[in-house]
Amino acid sequence: MMTTKTVSFFICLLTCAVIASQAQTLSGVVNSYYQVTAINTGTNTVTLNNTTGLSPGDKILLIQMKGATIANPAGSSTYGDITALNNAGNYEFNFVCTISGNDVKLQIQLLNSYDPTGIVQLVSVPVYNSVTISDTLKSTPWDPVQKTGGIIVLEAKDTIYLNSAIYASGQGFQGGALMNYPVPPYDCSWLFNVTDYFLSVPPSPSVYYTGGKKGEGIADYIINEEYGRGKLSNGGGGGNNNNTGGGGGGNYGAGGIGGQRTMDATFDCHGYNPGVGGLSLATSGYSLANNRIFLGGGGGSGHENNGVGLPGGNGGGIIILTAKVLTGAGRSILADGVSPVNPANHDPLVAEGDGGGGGGAGGTIILNTLQVLGSINVSASGARGSDASNGVNDCTGPGGGGGAGVIWTAGSSVAPTLTTQVSGGANGVVSANSTKAACRGASNGALPGAAGLTQANYAPPINTTYLCNPLPIGDLAYFRGSLKNNGVQLTWGLYQTTKIAYYRVERSFDQLSYTPLATVKNNGNKSFSLTDPGPKEGTVYYRLVLINLDSTADYSKIVALNWPAITSLQFVGLQPNPVINTLSVNLYSQKKQPVNIVIYNSYGQLMLQQAGLVYAGYCKIDIRLDNLSSGTYFLKVQGNDFQMVKPFIKAQP
Repeated sequence: MMTTKTVSFFICLLTCAVIASQAQTLSGVVNSYYQVTAINTGTNTVTLNNTTGLSPGDKILLIQMKGATIANPAGSSTYGDITALNNAGNYEFNFVCTISGNDVKLQIQLLNSYDPTGIVQLVSVPVYNSVTISDTLKSTPWDPVQKTGGIIVLEAKDTIYLNSAIYASGQGFQGGALMNYPVPPYDCSWLFNVTDYFLSVPPSPSVYYTGGKKGEGIADYIINEEYGRGKLSNGGGGGNNNNTGGGGGGNYGAGGIGGQRTMDATFDCHGYNPGVGGLSLATSGYSLANNRIFLGGGGGSGHENNGVGLPGGNGGGIIILTAKVLTGAGRSILADGVSPVNPANHDPLVAEGDGGGGGGAGGTIILNTLQVLGSINVSASGARGSDASNGVNDCTGPGGGGGAGVIWTAGSSVAPTLTTQVSGGANGVVSANSTKAACRGASNGALPGAAGLTQANYAPPINTTYLCNPLPIGDLAYFRGSLKNNGVQLTWGLYQTTKIAYYRVERSFDQLSYTPLATVKNNGNKSFSLTDPGPKEGTVYYRLVLINLDSTADYSKIVALNWPAITSLQFVGLQPNPVINTLSVNLYSQKKQPVNIVIYNSYGQLMLQQAGLVYAGYCKIDIRLDNLSSGTYFLKVQGNDFQMVKPFIKAQP
């Protein structure tokens, strides 16, 4: 049972947190997207199409969207198989060091290899202390022309509050666009069975050889091979002549094949070769050993010659959320594929005499959070392929279902308050409203997409080699720091100040993410002093930024200062973590003293309390956790002049 004092304590904490979160609310599109045109690994620099909105110190995501190599043998079902993944799906986090024109020098040495010809983009990562999603948070849809978009990435040092949905459904790779082949001139014949895995726009090889467009995937289109039933890596193939369905897009789960044209007479045009479903990328990434992530593949377009077909559906986007705590109350985080639509049709979801489109594949959702409070619906499912209807004498092919994507969470297990969905999309069928009763509800061979994956143990890719040591600033004589009783005293001196607008002092606790500490105007003086009153523990890093009159920025070298421990009790660690039965609390004490250990669950409820006595030196206190169910917990250690809280995970036996 919790005491009244314990309850009051946690109510105060939650109330303060909610008030703090109201300082920043978000909705709409919060990320900025930049096309990477060149990468210089020697200087750790990326060149962008523009740098508007970027500033030194900004956190960024670097990710390669495509670049896989595929097989393209004529007449072979291996068309679209991945022969080399290359750098597709590589990604990492970094920080802007300096900006010169369109060149951005990064603070941390690049961890992965990238090839701009495989489409690389840089995405800004907004970072807050706590933030509330007040209305739907969205991404800019993936744009294959601009070569950017499709990603939502956000970080809070404390809590992300979901008061609304985060939505990236249909924001991934695009489905195959409709291409109408009217009769005449693009005839079909009962003598021609179009089996080709790739086709170009007629008249090559002839007007009889037509097919729907392939959906986008992690391999780019091959010129003059954009159409036809062959898959495009994880993009679904387009339905072949005549009136067959497109294949579903793939991600972790493969897309389903489209449906055939059926109930055709001997001398009718035939449609035996629908679009092949997009590949599964299950072995291409999504593991700690091969940490790559992908947009959902687009579905292939159905074959259209009557102006009433359906395109392929778009795949789902990528969502990456980083926070200590993610709080929701029945809200949703969605990166589903979407079903094909043709607004011009009487029923926009049905191909009314042409081939149906394949469903888009689910995208990727990463929840890099220590704790999840409240129920949250998370989905990266594939979309349903479109239905079809009857032609003049027969029934056309429905679309294949989209494969599902991936939901990846931090910690050793997926939080029980998350409701996750990674279902493959159902295949389309012949519409119940079809005038040809004999094939109503038939799949005509169309298949659903395969299921995706929900997994734990996510770790963000980021290097630990810090390279942001700018060249000495000609105007700066020195930048120094020293420990004082009232805090850290920072001093700097200048040779001359005529080009400087103002100074910004920045502080970091990890030598990666710097936050502004103070801004000082240039008053013409050549020496300055500033005191940072705290915190007075651990290692703290400082740097001085000189903002020039032309808005450029120069950086000092890093000053690292280490505060010695002043408490009589020091927390060493928890072992093991995750834990099954017995948790060891390791401490170092300078003297004999009592300690109190308290364990709370993720809702702030007191679950266990244990008092003890420690002596000078290293000590270990073992705590049995047999009565705790699996999940995330918080352990608080209290001594005479010490208090610290650490999270741990109780795993299933």
